[in-house]
Amino acid sequence: MLAAGVLLLGLALTGCGGSSGNLTSAAPTKAAPYPGSSISGFQAADLTWVSDQQGWALGVAPGCSGQRCATVLETTDGGRAWITVTDLHACLVEAAPVGCPAGVPEVSQIRFANPDIGYAYSSSGGPYSLTTNGGLSWTLQTGREVSAIKVALGTAVRVSFSRQGCPGPCDWSIDQSPIGENAWQTLLTPPSSVNHTKVILVRQKSDYLYVAFVGLAAPGTVGPNTQIEESRDGGISWQSHGDPCAAADASYRTTDLSAAPGGVLVALCSSSQSSRAGVVISTDAGATFGQLQLLPRTTKGTFTELSSTSPSNIFAAVPGAELVGSSTGGRRWKVEIKVPPRSDRALPSSSFLGFESPMVGRWIGPPGVVWTTINGGANWSQQRF
Repeated sequence: MLAAGVLLLGLALTGCGGSSGNLTSAAPTKAAPYPGSSISGFQAADLTWVSDQQGWALGVAPGCSGQRCATVLETTDGGRAWITVTDLHACLVEAAPVGCPAGVPEVSQIRFANPDIGYAYSSSGGPYSLTTNGGLSWTLQTGREVSAIKVALGTAVRVSFSRQGCPGPCDWSIDQSPIGENAWQTLLTPPSSVNHTKVILVRQKSDYLYVAFVGLAAPGTVGPNTQIEESRDGGISWQSHGDPCAAADASYRTTDLSAAPGGVLVALCSSSQSSRAGVVISTDAGATFGQLQLLPRTTKGTFTELSSTSPSNIFAAVPGAELVGSSTGGRRWKVEIKVPPRSDRALPSSSFLGFESPMVGRWIGPPGVVWTTINGGANWSQQRF
C-alpha cells in the first residue's frame, strides 16, 4: 500500500528537535549528528555508491529519541571511515515500525548519480528531494509522488503516481529527466487494473529498464500476479511481461528483480502459501526464464533482497539476518553470513544488497554493520560505522 508521506528535507535542518544550523559550508565535518551521539553507533537503512570507494548511508544516529532522526553519512575510502554530511529532520520509515506520525516528513531511500547530485525519497510514496552539492543541502521537488528512482549515465528514471486512486489501481507513470533537474518526461503510462503493494525499478546502465508492479495479495491467497514492463532501448519502446515466477509455479509471484550485464534478469519468487522462496533466471532480458530454483529454508524471516552479477552468481538475503549466495545459477546455495538475533526492535530494518562492480558488493546486516566483498562474493568482511 502506498502511504502519501511528505518528504521535507530542508536546506538547513539539523538536530533532533533542536535548533537548525547552516548546511551550506564548503565541506562536511566529522561531528556527532545529534547531542550525545557518535558516528560509531550509526544504524543504516540504505546505501548508495558512485564508485567502489565513494558512497553514502542513510540511517539513524544514536542520541535521537524522536522520529525526525534521518541522517546521511559519506565515505570516500570504501567504508573504512564515514563522516556526517547532513541531518535530515525527517522520519526514517524503516525505523518506525508502527509508521511515521501524521505530518512528519518521511524518507527511506537514497540514490546518488555522481559525487554532487543525489535523490532522497520514500519507497512508499511521496515527493522526492534533490541535492546538487553532495548532500549538504536538499530541496523538496514539486510534482507527482515518487516510489522509485534510478540514475545512470546522465539521466534519472522514476516511477511516479498522483494521489488520485492510491492506494489501489494507481495512475502509474515511468518518467525520465536529466540528472539534477525536475524536468520529467513520460516514457510509459502502463495499464494498471489491480492494487499494488510494491514497485521495483531496475536499471542496467542506460538501455535496459525493468519495472515490476508487485500485486497485493492477502495472506494465504494466490495473486494477483506481478506486472513487468521492460525496455531495451532506454525507454523508447516497451514490452509487457507476465509474472515469471507465477509461470514457473502458480503458488509463487515475483517480489524483486536484479539485472546483470548481457541481458541477465533474475526474479526473486515468494510463495503466498508458505515461507519458501526461490529464483528464476533469464539470459535474454526477460523474454524467457528457466525453472524455479528454490532458496534454502530459513527460520529468521523471509528472503526479500536480491542481487546478481551474472546468470551464475546470485545473492539473496533476509534483511538484517542472513545472506546466501550461489555460483551455480541457484542449483546450490551457500550461507555466506548469519547474523545473531537482534534484541532492539527499534533499530531500523536494512534494505540494501548490491554490487558496485562484478567484484565489489555490499550488504547491510545488521543495520550497524556493512558487509563487503571484493572478490565477487567468495569472501565477506564486516565494518562497523
